[in-house]
Amino acid sequence: MFKNYIKMAWRNAIRQKQFAMLNILGLSIGIATCFIIGLYIHSEMTYDRFHEKGDRIYRVNQPDIWGDWNDISANTGPNVATALRTDAPDFEAITRIFNTGAQVVRTNEQNEVNIYNEGQYYAAEENFFDVFSFKFSQGDPHSVLKEPRSMVVTKEKAYQYFGETDPMGKTVEVKDWEGKWQTYTVRGVLEEVPYKSHIQFDVLVSLSSFSDRLNVHGWKWIWTAFSTYGLVKEGTDIQALTSKLQEIPPKWAPPTTERIFNQKFEEFTKGHQWTLYLQPLKEIYRSSTPNFNTFGPAGNPMYVKIFGAIGVLVLLLSSINFMNLSTARSSKRAKEIGVRKVLGSKRRGLIKQFVLESILFVLIGTILALVLVQISLGTFNAITDVQLELLYYLSNPLFIGIVVVFILILGVLSGSYPAFYLSMFRPVETLKGKISNRFRGKGIRNGLVVFQFTISIALVICTLFVQKQLSYTASMDIGFKKDNILQIHNIDQIGFDTEILKTKLESNPAFSKVGKSFGLPPNIWTGDRYKALGAKNDVVQLRNVRAEGDYLDVLGLKFIAGRNFDASRTNDKYKVVLNEEAVKMLGWGNQEDYKADNPVGKIVALASGDEDEFEVIGVVKDFNFNSVKQEIGPLVIIHHQNDKVWDYGAGLSYYSMRLNTDVLGSPNDLQEVIDTVREEIAQVDPAVPFEYSFMDQDFENTFIAEQQMGNVLNIFTTLALIIACLGLFGLTAFSAEQRVKELGIRKVLGAKVSELVLLFSSEFTKLIVISVILSTPIAYFLVDDWLANFAYRTSIDLWVFAVASCSAIIITVLTVSFQAIKLASTNPIESLRTE
Repeated sequence: MFKNYIKMAWRNAIRQKQFAMLNILGLSIGIATCFIIGLYIHSEMTYDRFHEKGDRIYRVNQPDIWGDWNDISANTGPNVATALRTDAPDFEAITRIFNTGAQVVRTNEQNEVNIYNEGQYYAAEENFFDVFSFKFSQGDPHSVLKEPRSMVVTKEKAYQYFGETDPMGKTVEVKDWEGKWQTYTVRGVLEEVPYKSHIQFDVLVSLSSFSDRLNVHGWKWIWTAFSTYGLVKEGTDIQALTSKLQEIPPKWAPPTTERIFNQKFEEFTKGHQWTLYLQPLKEIYRSSTPNFNTFGPAGNPMYVKIFGAIGVLVLLLSSINFMNLSTARSSKRAKEIGVRKVLGSKRRGLIKQFVLESILFVLIGTILALVLVQISLGTFNAITDVQLELLYYLSNPLFIGIVVVFILILGVLSGSYPAFYLSMFRPVETLKGKISNRFRGKGIRNGLVVFQFTISIALVICTLFVQKQLSYTASMDIGFKKDNILQIHNIDQIGFDTEILKTKLESNPAFSKVGKSFGLPPNIWTGDRYKALGAKNDVVQLRNVRAEGDYLDVLGLKFIAGRNFDASRTNDKYKVVLNEEAVKMLGWGNQEDYKADNPVGKIVALASGDEDEFEVIGVVKDFNFNSVKQEIGPLVIIHHQNDKVWDYGAGLSYYSMRLNTDVLGSPNDLQEVIDTVREEIAQVDPAVPFEYSFMDQDFENTFIAEQQMGNVLNIFTTLALIIACLGLFGLTAFSAEQRVKELGIRKVLGAKVSELVLLFSSEFTKLIVISVILSTPIAYFLVDDWLANFAYRTSIDLWVFAVASCSAIIITVLTVSFQAIKLASTNPIESLRTE
């Protein structure tokens, strides 16, 4: 019997090729979309699963004590680990990883000196590999980081440094923050770090190499350059342990707050709780809090939810297509059903037949979908910056089992409605060529099409607003001209005196202005605690950046009060420039208040150490020094030669140049200028790695995740529209079968072809209008919720809804027109000959 069912299903598919092709096409698109999204979600949800003790590893998080205390940070001070080892015996091990910042590495192999600027270069404690299970190809994981100046490199990095030579015991030199070269010995070589790890590194050195800096007692609780991890003992009550940890900051942190900020712990944390949180390792990457990870990638759970919802909806749309297309061919199978019932077939047998046909279609669609997935994964990986591999999953028996169950469930669900619908036909009426009026199911089919286009139109609207928001943020006024600014990195590697290089750069006619800074928008994250002069004034947290006056001219900042730094005034090095928000935070009012109470000449003091005082000489109009996703915060611009600030003589520094567009006529000219700068830096110090960037591109890079989401959304929205149109085509085919005689009579009675086309099309146009009405509030809610994540958001304009609605109606007319014109052009003799 089963064999006969398969034969009949195959014959029906061959006999009705158009139906079979449309069904398989719709199913394959929907299933392929669902599979790709499923692989993406599985990848996002399975980070850090390769660690043997992963179920017992927790990261210790705390409030962002340098910013908004309501935000959670993954960065802690070095002494958090010390306190945990002393006061929390529930931990089997505590380990730390330290962000040293990018380091310059020098190798000398076969008398050939090479310089590398290593961005993924960190320091870790000697027990780091006792906690984490990274795979070694050489070296003992338990001892590779035991000795100071020990280094572990990945296999790829070892090849880059030493070629085919055995790297074990080899030495490299690393430039320290004083400009001296320190020798490190390679003690271990790792296999490549799995890309599904929230900790990504090329080089790890022993944390004991920085013992002199770790022993600076004053900063041990506020030097938040570390991530702290704990391996809890078996059977530990995490909730009870978390409660116990809250006793640690009030006990251990007071000496730091008193020594550095001249405040008791209670004053420092006023209005806030210094809470320690335990975050399971397997939740770190996919969690929305914290939303930033210093040592590797951080996922976005919102995108997982969005793509997951799209995958389910697209699959649902393709299933609806199958139902509509199956019922659309009902009249062609009515006599077959009637004959089989007359010959003794039971309704149960007919239902089995149709469900089996559905499963076979889903099976074929799934096979084709897997082919489509394999073909398109490369493009999807490039768009989303992930590394998905279908073959890896196909080799997993569990995945195969899931696919089989998926085929059976989808086949049964998609085939159930057509099976019950077709099996209810009465043999007497079907053999006479009449399909029962008792179960036409017109309302159900129309409802399914309305549902399809409601979802599709909502997706179109959302996609348009994503692109509108990206366009808005790219073109909005950020307070200065970010275009045509070339930025040269690693200037700090030259040393403190860089005037020789600046003179060379200023002599280049391609640059209209050159300036030095110790930070670059949109990545100015350093800050400190300040207060307006006066004992009663509150301490406020302000971002700061060190820069010379020329840099402010490079940006083209607008002064609304006072002046810029003047290189001819030596005392300016102890002056500061504020932005409007900083003036407001310090309690000095808005721009309207400056005439009566000008902030220029007032004193702002550091709320730490000796509480050094700096005079305000200027106020600049607010500008975006961070991503435009965030509101403009308060900023203190400190003179780059100010030796009273704690980071004087340290930190990354840059030269920025505004390009003279009158001189640069082509991209080749720009490349020549870049090459010239490269040569000039090499003349000053050949050991400095040459790196450059453009400020406008840096701002664009802050929206990479949104751009990726927009590109993926474009693709899936297009697929959803294609599937919806296939469903609409199926419904028009069904309607054409049902109304062929009606329209034949109308034509005999004198109706024109255009009138019949309009009559036939209007029914479906009404469905799309209903879909527009339903999709509008849904899309509005989704768009408004997504835009709430941006400090500066595009307006929700009606024209976007109008464009999406008109597009849907045009697509409907084009889709329906084929069947409408074909039906209206049919000779009425052909449709009425049996009457």
